[in-house]
Amino acid sequence: MRKIITIILSISYIYAWSQHATIKVLDAETKQILPYVNVCFETIDEEQKYFAVTDVNGEARNICTNLSKIAVSFVGYTTIIDTLEAGEDKIYYLKSDVFNLDQVVVTATRTEKALKDAPVITQVITAKDMSNRGINNIKDVLQEDIPGLEFQRGGFGSDIKMQGLEAKNILILIDGERIAGESGNNVDYSRLNADNVERVEIVKGAASALYGSQAMGGVINIITKTPRKKLEISVGSRWAEQNEKNYSDLDLSDDKFRFKDNLDRINLDYNASIGFNLKHISGRTDFSSKSFDAYQVYDKGSVSKVFSNIDTTISNALNPFPTGVNGYKDYSIQQKINIIINKKLKLDLKGSYYTHDEYDFVPDNTFQNFEDYTYGAKLNYTISDQYSVVASYHTDNYQKFDYYEKLDKKKQNYQNIFVNPKLLFFAEIGKFQQLTLGTEYLSDGLLSDKFSQENLEQKESQTSVFFMQDDITISNRFNFIVGARVDVHSAFGAHFSPKLSGMYKYKNWAFRMNYAKGFRSPSLKELYMDWPIAWFTIKGDENLQPETNNYLSVSSEYTLDWLNISATGYQNYLKNKIDGVWNNAQTVYQYVNVSQAELSGLELLAKFKVLKHFVVSGAYSFLYDKRPQGELVSSASPHSGNFKISYRLIQRKYQLNVNLSSVITGAKNYEVSEQVFYRGEDVEGIYPVHFDAYSIWKLAVSQQFFNGINLTIGIDNLWNYTADVVSFNTSMSPGRRAFVSFKVNIDKVSKINK
Repeated sequence: MRKIITIILSISYIYAWSQHATIKVLDAETKQILPYVNVCFETIDEEQKYFAVTDVNGEARNICTNLSKIAVSFVGYTTIIDTLEAGEDKIYYLKSDVFNLDQVVVTATRTEKALKDAPVITQVITAKDMSNRGINNIKDVLQEDIPGLEFQRGGFGSDIKMQGLEAKNILILIDGERIAGESGNNVDYSRLNADNVERVEIVKGAASALYGSQAMGGVINIITKTPRKKLEISVGSRWAEQNEKNYSDLDLSDDKFRFKDNLDRINLDYNASIGFNLKHISGRTDFSSKSFDAYQVYDKGSVSKVFSNIDTTISNALNPFPTGVNGYKDYSIQQKINIIINKKLKLDLKGSYYTHDEYDFVPDNTFQNFEDYTYGAKLNYTISDQYSVVASYHTDNYQKFDYYEKLDKKKQNYQNIFVNPKLLFFAEIGKFQQLTLGTEYLSDGLLSDKFSQENLEQKESQTSVFFMQDDITISNRFNFIVGARVDVHSAFGAHFSPKLSGMYKYKNWAFRMNYAKGFRSPSLKELYMDWPIAWFTIKGDENLQPETNNYLSVSSEYTLDWLNISATGYQNYLKNKIDGVWNNAQTVYQYVNVSQAELSGLELLAKFKVLKHFVVSGAYSFLYDKRPQGELVSSASPHSGNFKISYRLIQRKYQLNVNLSSVITGAKNYEVSEQVFYRGEDVEGIYPVHFDAYSIWKLAVSQQFFNGINLTIGIDNLWNYTADVVSFNTSMSPGRRAFVSFKVNIDKVSKINK
């Protein structure tokens, strides 16, 4: 009897001990605890999975009942895969993911995959990357990190180009949702709050099979932050040196006081956030305020135009008139709430409001005011371990106004509304297949004064969508994805978009291949616009056909602990591309479908970890752009790239990051047509234009104290480069400017979560 009691007590002790066995997760460099780390336990036979999150002490209970596999993962760190015995205590040291290869991405496949396992090559920029360089806007981080991507100054603001295609062919998303409102085919980039960005995912090439119209050139998905701790509070600001002092000694009695004061605003940003994560509910509120100083840039040299077709040269005197870059102020607030209703049902709610004032140099006491509000909901239902359903609804309402300062009134001239419900079904078929089925509806409504020369007029279009994707893993080495989408447009009928992607791994190599067909339906402006502006009129055409393209890319990637390099070649065949052409002696700018065109290129990326503290990275992009008729498809530079060297020092309560980076824009050559008075009549003259290569450098020194106080000091345009002749194809930088940013994560400094 005594032996039986002893055995029972021993078993009870072992069981109780195993129930209190823990794993602990620490940073490999600082040896500090890492709270809220994701831990996945899986039985060896792969029949059961369990999930846990480390607490504020970096600990999670070992819930293994026998020998199991364990995956320990956290944003910004390399995932650890290990085996763990029941009742075993263990400490794991996570190393920084220098190349971001273990970061989970969703844009390429609409399902979660580690970056290194995505068949479609994807680039990721994390919040840490942005913070270390003192970046406060999405435009800068995209241009500094993505080869083949350029921001140019257009007639309506910033104009993005990626692999030679412009903004109307690049779909920009926030948490997977479309953005309403545009100017010159570009969304309002100022409404993107960089402080609320967790990461940015960039997928190049046709993605219409997953995302439909406008994604024929690629997708940029901005993923916002989600709270992980019980309470998160942060405040921050960024100050930059004034671009230009336009007016001094302003007096309130000055008739143009408000106009002049708006042009000399301080370059100052504020942001604040508060988040919480309790057992069944979490949420985050973000506030942002920005102001930017308007400035003017002048030509430093004159221009000679050699008209080859009429054998004439015209030398212009130095242009005395400047090119103005508008100033602005804006405010935004975003709210997210996540509710876990039960083990199978989760509800996400979100909403935002944004207002923006744009100040130009026209002294008419009138400026442009933009407003936007969004709201939406997403319901996640887990049917079983193999099946789940996601239903969502999103609406975005973007408006523009003429604001009359003296009257303190505004008049609406534009409204764009997106309404987009979706239904997605996910299925795991066996161990090696993931099936995604989806349907969605997109309503696009546009109210504008550009359709009629007298009044505001409303135009609308509707699109119904059905798509599928099958993600098949044949082995640990080989994975491929096949997908297709049908869009039924209210004006153009059905359009079919297939895609096929594959990836093969061999030792340290990864090879990828991607084919996709893309399309873009003509926008409502391209169809119906009739807008007289200055000396010409922009006119649409109701007979336009959708743009289409066939995109093919192949890439190879090689990775070691200290090295990551990749090369990607692509070929893009375009048909019925929509462009504007000049008619009626350049008095009418008409949207038309043009003939077939091709874009092809090569992109090279490399990252090196040098010694212990240095990371050197660089990228090069080559673009070949030519139509059969000889015109250019894009005004992007055929050669571009970027370079960055980073130094990182981590101590227990102090971190130092020094970043020197540059954006390199190669030379451009193309031809321009212009009306010339020649031999008694107006004729169309053609002359070549050349722009020299240039580079813009940035230095940023970022320090973190006590794990929660961040101070960054830097210089934009380090070598003070300015263009000799200013145009939409040159740098619009005002020159060298210093900046300082400061942020306090109050929850980390005060340790209120403990």
